[in-house]
Amino acid sequence: MNLDVDDIYQWPIVEGWRVDPLSGCRIRAGDGLEFGDGLTFGDRVTFGDGVNLGDLVSLDDGVTLGDGATVGHRVRLGNDVELGDGVTIGDDTVLARAVQVGDGATLGARVSIGEGARIGDGADVADDARLAGGAVVPDGASVVAA
Repeated sequence: MNLDVDDIYQWPIVEGWRVDPLSGCRIRAGDGLEFGDGLTFGDRVTFGDGVNLGDLVSLDDGVTLGDGATVGHRVRLGNDVELGDGVTIGDDTVLARAVQVGDGATLGARVSIGEGARIGDGADVADDARLAGGAVVPDGASVVAA
């Protein structure tokens, strides 16, 4: 059974979190949330206003998606990943645990980012790029695939 966005807004609210009656997972969902088929998510996931997720997106525990974030198909966001407002992520991209992506940053398709990396505001990471854990991309910088 696929989850419907209307279902989420019907879940009971407990201590400020909407609680999935089947799994017990807690989420915060802003207005205008849209997602495709096959969404999976862990506990304590926060969706800002106007978030749009493609098909087969996987969000681990503690993920935060800022207002207007757009996530492509078959994307995985590890535990405690934080996406700023207006972030765009291409298809088949993987972000490991505790990655931070600043406001307005763009990550292309098939990007892989290691644990604890930080992508600055307005940065652009090209298709097929790989960033090691702990990497720092400054605000406004561009990263090309090797």
